[in-house]
Amino acid sequence: MSDKIIFRDLQVRTVLGNDSWERKKQQPLLITAEIHTSIASAGKTDKVTESVHYGIACKRATSFAESSHKLHSLEAFAEGIAKACLGVTNRALAVHIIARKPRALLHAEYAGVEIFRTRKEALGSWGDDIAQEGDETEDEFARRKALVDAERAAAEAEAGRLAQEDRIIVKTLSLSTIIGVNLWERHYKQLVHIDLVLHTAKPTGLAALESDKVPRYRNFRTVVDAVTDLVEKSSYRTVEALATAIARTATKQCKVPKITVRVEKPSALVFAACSAVEITRVLGDYAAMSSAAVSVAPTPARAASPVAAASSDDADKAAKSGTHSAYIALGTNLGNRLENMHQALHRLNTDLPTSHVVESSFLYQTAPMYVTDQPAFLNAACLVKTGLEPLALLDELKRIEAEMGRDFGMYRNGPRIMDLDILFYDEIDMQTERLTIPHALLHERRFQLGPLCDIDSDLMHHRLGKTTGALLRHRTTHSDAPDDIVRVTPLRAVNAAVDAGAGAGAGECNESAILKALSPSSQKETVFMGILNCTPDSFSDGGDFATLDLAVEHAAALIKSGADIIDIGGQSTRPGATQVGVDEEIRRVVPVIQRIRELGITAPISIDTFYAEVAAAALDVGADIVNDVSGGSFDAKMLPLVARRQCPYVMMHMRGDPSTMAKMNDYSDYGSDVVRGTRFELAQRVRAALYCGVPRWNIILDPGIGFAKEGAQNFEFLRRLPELTARNIRASAKNAAALLATGSADSEEGEEGYIDEDLATGLAHYPVLVGSSRKRFIGQATGKTEAKDRVWGTAATVTAAIQGGASIVRIHDVAEMVDVARVSDHIYRRK
Repeated sequence: MSDKIIFRDLQVRTVLGNDSWERKKQQPLLITAEIHTSIASAGKTDKVTESVHYGIACKRATSFAESSHKLHSLEAFAEGIAKACLGVTNRALAVHIIARKPRALLHAEYAGVEIFRTRKEALGSWGDDIAQEGDETEDEFARRKALVDAERAAAEAEAGRLAQEDRIIVKTLSLSTIIGVNLWERHYKQLVHIDLVLHTAKPTGLAALESDKVPRYRNFRTVVDAVTDLVEKSSYRTVEALATAIARTATKQCKVPKITVRVEKPSALVFAACSAVEITRVLGDYAAMSSAAVSVAPTPARAASPVAAASSDDADKAAKSGTHSAYIALGTNLGNRLENMHQALHRLNTDLPTSHVVESSFLYQTAPMYVTDQPAFLNAACLVKTGLEPLALLDELKRIEAEMGRDFGMYRNGPRIMDLDILFYDEIDMQTERLTIPHALLHERRFQLGPLCDIDSDLMHHRLGKTTGALLRHRTTHSDAPDDIVRVTPLRAVNAAVDAGAGAGAGECNESAILKALSPSSQKETVFMGILNCTPDSFSDGGDFATLDLAVEHAAALIKSGADIIDIGGQSTRPGATQVGVDEEIRRVVPVIQRIRELGITAPISIDTFYAEVAAAALDVGADIVNDVSGGSFDAKMLPLVARRQCPYVMMHMRGDPSTMAKMNDYSDYGSDVVRGTRFELAQRVRAALYCGVPRWNIILDPGIGFAKEGAQNFEFLRRLPELTARNIRASAKNAAALLATGSADSEEGEEGYIDEDLATGLAHYPVLVGSSRKRFIGQATGKTEAKDRVWGTAATVTAAIQGGASIVRIHDVAEMVDVARVSDHIYRRK
């Protein structure tokens, strides 16, 4: 066992990252160092020179701490302190450092880091080789060398668990939450004190030790933000459930490989300071829920994986892509902005060598910045996997801009056809005359931060010491934040990339592309999708519009009554319906779409089909939107088609097919929770669409009211509609026992806990379409057996959908529902 020279709670002042208000200010830091050495000689001779002088160690630590080191992370700071202490003398064999930052977090006592470094790890060697002295015999030299080796081995052994890991510590995070089983505890929030220890693998090699970059799994701010959001919204009955949920959030959401969580409840016991639970968990303790683990009868929706749904060309492209991750911003304010966006995304996916677009953001309309006397912009971002190095990637982006017609002679920050900026590239920090990564102005640009956070809000801006999410909050939450960025959804197709193999720009795009603000914070009026069934057997109006003239006349009537979109279908999807085939479906719908366009009706047309061939034929003659009840699971060609044709895509949740779906409403694998099951299965389809290249901004979600859902499930879904696109959902009390049985409930009283869903992708911010019009479950409540008699029952569901945040309602009785929705809009949207 080695001896130690210790100084404790040395206070220094330095600028290190951000303070609790996320400012770069001088802050106090407390340093404790245990320097491992041997004091045997000093103990005999009483000479300080035979030991490690703690005064010198303190001075060197202070000198380093208060120098202009320009570090951002506690980890790099602790490494610097370790080197300062070990540099005092060769007698310093190892050091155990605890660096604490009391002003790091607003609601915690401190954030800190704990490391153990041997002299060899920190400085590259133990020091000068042991040499035999002139008057020293061979035996004396051997004994001295053996003693030194033993002292070094003892120092290494002292590391214990810190031999393999470093620890990031958050001490006494104080949060308020509902916690407890007693009646009064269900009414009042209590303080809980939470300690977090993030266990991370020790860096190997001097370069890694000296790195000032903090991966997201070591970013205590990201973890604390996620934990705070969880705890303050929760209402668990047991401290055990709360601690488990915190550990799960840290490991699964924040990717922390291992965490120790201690939760103290100070008010629990009258004659004790607190009750507490402490647990240590790793990611593997929370088995991921996958489609393979769900035993619902197989359906096309479950069978299709993102890879299976992709075309062979897409798979080849992905295989050839590099391993670097580049986040690229897109912006345009000249010409047809929507077509420009799609052209740029298409080029990024096809024209960049060894590159592949793997994810895109939502689309934003933004006010011009810097030079304000110019048209509004459309902005987005995408994640590209690439084999190109940063400067080579920059050259390729400039080439694409030039080929799209950008005028590089335009004044700085002026209008442009397309602007492509590299925001992040892996985790590198580079500054050259041509390129700065992360982007030099990212921190002040909401129009880039907003789209970027759609893809990843935890990217670390190492130069600023903040995540992209924190940077966006800083630009959006202060009182002077301008309202200059609106998320928009296209309701028109872009006919630039066609099936015949033409590249982007091969066809003329409709210049009157419609962009609708469909987010709850900005949408003021509901969008109406009027139903036109060109079928003889639809449940409500089958045969009513069987001739071309009747169908076109009804389309015009829908528009006159207030429909924004005409949804045309040639295949009934009522329960029990049989499929008519591609040719018959095309025969029914294509002439109707052609005639509508010939008459000059310019409203967006949606084609209601689950066949790619039907969708392509409809788009060719003027349709704009594909409305697919199967979410791309019936026809593997559908998602690649939608990606190529760059059209809005309504993705509905369904199981089986119309002939079998009525028997597939068992959601017991999801704790009998229809909302949870729909979220899980719909997220799989969204991930498949994103993989195939469908832009996030073109996807509209439909929960599939009446599809693989029986009467009570439909009412429950309408009541809980906001949960479809929520970040997390809770278990309902009635489902607690089932959830507990599957191991995914937070507590026996599942009502208070968040569900461990493990979605394939998040569903937040996607616009939602609800199609409840005249459906059977309404008749079950009203006693109306005839579908056409369910108008006012439908009105109640439309109101519920609007209250629940639906952006679009699909309806038969447009005139009546317009009045219902307009009043509902005034109640629920115009706050």
